[in-house]
Amino acid sequence: MKKVFLAALFAACTGPLGAGDPPKTAFALVKEATAAYQRGDKVAFLKGYEEAARLRPGDVWILYNLACAQAINGQTDAAVASLERFGALRVVADFDGDKDLDAIKQTAGYKKVVAETAALRTERIGSGSTVAFTIPEKEVAPEGVAYDPVTKAFFVASVRKGKVIRIGPDGKITDFVASGSGLRSALGMGIDPKRRTLWVASEAIPQMNGAREGDPPRSALFEFDVDTGKLRREHAPPESPNPPYFDDLAVAADGRVYVNDGRTPRIYALEPGKGLAVFLETDAMRGTQGLAATPDGRTLYASDYAGLYRIDVATKAVTRLPVPADLALNGIDGLACTNGRLVAIQNGIEPHRILLLELAPGGAAIARGRILEMNNPHFDEPTLGTVVGDALYVSANNQGHRYYDLKNPPKPGDLQDAVILKVPLSAPPR
Repeated sequence: MKKVFLAALFAACTGPLGAGDPPKTAFALVKEATAAYQRGDKVAFLKGYEEAARLRPGDVWILYNLACAQAINGQTDAAVASLERFGALRVVADFDGDKDLDAIKQTAGYKKVVAETAALRTERIGSGSTVAFTIPEKEVAPEGVAYDPVTKAFFVASVRKGKVIRIGPDGKITDFVASGSGLRSALGMGIDPKRRTLWVASEAIPQMNGAREGDPPRSALFEFDVDTGKLRREHAPPESPNPPYFDDLAVAADGRVYVNDGRTPRIYALEPGKGLAVFLETDAMRGTQGLAATPDGRTLYASDYAGLYRIDVATKAVTRLPVPADLALNGIDGLACTNGRLVAIQNGIEPHRILLLELAPGGAAIARGRILEMNNPHFDEPTLGTVVGDALYVSANNQGHRYYDLKNPPKPGDLQDAVILKVPLSAPPR
């Protein structure tokens, strides 16, 4: 069920509203609707999700919960129609396991949606991807991927081991930043080739690097010399009662570095010669995920696991990108911007996939989109990537979900070597 899941995600982003407050956001409505569901108020649950769906059309989990709300309120036809819209966005859920849908499970419409979405679990969509390289090491939990156009070397961040691995143009694999260097978990990365800098976002993750459950995240932005691996500086965020969780970043052409906060709708920025500071805090998003800067530095794109957003760097205005009629934008972790296109890596929905989104002139809307990769045999939680030429190099198998149970961590024999896929961006779908 998604009701409690969504409430937990949105709780940090909404608060109580009173007289004279602005209209409620979809996130506030979801939080209130979930509370109504938990106390057994079916009518308020439905009302909240009806309004949230109006504000955020195309949000798959709002659509799913709207169907549940309609079903338990006796609106059979409406519930089936909502599930049909959910299925049209090519996302899978455990419909049969949700008792809230019991009232519609014998309808022809429900059975049709279940059959069509079940087929998505095995439908293979490919773009001619190939394995760029394999790191022959268990428990890497590869996350960020970066590329240095000067030396032609790739870099891969290890969440589990708190290190950075370098793959040279000759294919030689070495530890570039070793475990124990001060990095907690190594996550998102980016390279500033002009300033010869490798930037790494880092935080402490109990499931990954031995930190204890309940420990503070100790997030920081690490600045390394990309030629030597020497640490130049660890940039800590300003003190806050809600410390940030850094797991991705974007490097702009002017040297500015943007860093996400996965738990709070904030984005940090580090300008050359200045300290790390909050760049943006907004109620338009929740905790931010992937970040991508346009080549001219005027626009920043961000995901928040619920949608995609365009941010005007000068004014800090935030605009939600409309959702394509046939594609969900939920669950986007990694994000890249290249030649008027966005490449999105989705691991927050099933099946996991990679999208290519062509932007309309001005970049405020998606002209068209398509799935590049779905049900790739190497996928086991794809995370982040980088565009080199006309291809995306992406971490295909982070396998981080296997570490969620702290009492029963996976055995090395249960894990796969780290795989980086090369995904062509211009190949026709097949």
